[in-house]
Amino acid sequence: MLRFSRSKLTQLVGMLAVALTSTLPTLSAHAQSQSQDYPNRSIKFLVPYSAGTTTDVIARLYAQKLGEILGQTVVVDNKTGAGGNISADATAKAAPDGYTLSFSTSATHATNPALYATIPFDPIKDFTHIALMVAAPNMLAINPKIPANNMAELIAYAKANPGKLTYISAGAGTSPHMAGELLKTMAGIDIRHIPYKNITQGFSDLFAGEVSMAFYHVPVIYPHVQSGRLRALGIATSERSPIAQEVPPISDTVPGYDLRPWWGLAGPAGLPQNVIDKLYKATMTILADPATQKRFIELGLIITPMNTKDFNAFTVTELAKWTKIVKDSGATAN
Repeated sequence: MLRFSRSKLTQLVGMLAVALTSTLPTLSAHAQSQSQDYPNRSIKFLVPYSAGTTTDVIARLYAQKLGEILGQTVVVDNKTGAGGNISADATAKAAPDGYTLSFSTSATHATNPALYATIPFDPIKDFTHIALMVAAPNMLAINPKIPANNMAELIAYAKANPGKLTYISAGAGTSPHMAGELLKTMAGIDIRHIPYKNITQGFSDLFAGEVSMAFYHVPVIYPHVQSGRLRALGIATSERSPIAQEVPPISDTVPGYDLRPWWGLAGPAGLPQNVIDKLYKATMTILADPATQKRFIELGLIITPMNTKDFNAFTVTELAKWTKIVKDSGATAN
């Protein structure tokens, strides 16, 4: 067994400290060099909801365009569960090198923190919110068996039949859930939320009349209105949808009602500035591309570019806004 005197140990510790200190500039320079080369391998893009959802469609379109601009493959990974919290948590805990990206969404970063008793991430501090990209209106459509032809009649029916009307969503905290809670609070009606793990089953039940209605992104729900399987009553934003001009805003009947889900590019906190700059520039290029704009409009989206500084401030404001709405409605993730 080796034995050292106290003075010898002190000398060894000092030598080790000097050695470690001397390597720090090298390690820092290596990390900086790697970020300057960004990206030099494929990027993973985590999507909080399942394939076929509006979020998934936006993500795949964006990922393809981003890969073309950066010259690397961007792999979409649908990491679903807990209303999007699993994907958001994985993003927050990823290495801050720009190779794991995701969306900041109105659900994961504004409503979920208020709905869930605990979440494993801080929606502001644990992320780099790089750029706001798009927003979208929801459409309220009902099963034709419900005796209502407009919002006023629906509200009157709900007041006469408290708890009878139900509405579907893909889970707590999603925009269809929040749209229902906002109407419930502002119109003073009692309607029940029915979350589905598989939203395809939710729509099947809606068509069959087992549930009453849905607030869903216009491109998803509008074709079912056009086919006659559902009846549209209102748009959840204060302006009409460009692809469903005949459907009036809900705010025409419920003044002040306005809900627009949003999506923005995000990564873990601590991303190098040059990585942020490269991703922001690429994102703005994508949003300015006429072909991409045309596709987004076809999806019923509103292009809402916002820079990194403003987007971070926006997430703080949205979190405060939706925390109050959730509290006032009494909604929970259960």
